[in-house]
Amino acid sequence: MTTTLEIRPELQAQLDFLAMETHRSESELVNEALESYLQRTQLYITRLKQRVAEADAGQFVTAKEMENFFLTHGEPD
Repeated sequence: MTTTLEIRPELQAQLDFLAMETHRSESELVNEALESYLQRTQLYITRLKQRVAEADAGQFVTAKEMENFFLTHGEPD
């Protein structure tokens, strides 16, 4: 399947350079990047829906669990 799209000039320049440096085609690089993006985005959406369902069901972490989390990982900046 062929799809036509417009790539911003600065992205095209980076794509051209990477294709040349890696001896791979632009199509191969774009397909790889798109596949990675779609997988990450779908995983994000799936997790987000799961978290919303948990919140709707009243499933929240306890104050003690939050305290332990921040003791382990540090306070947010």
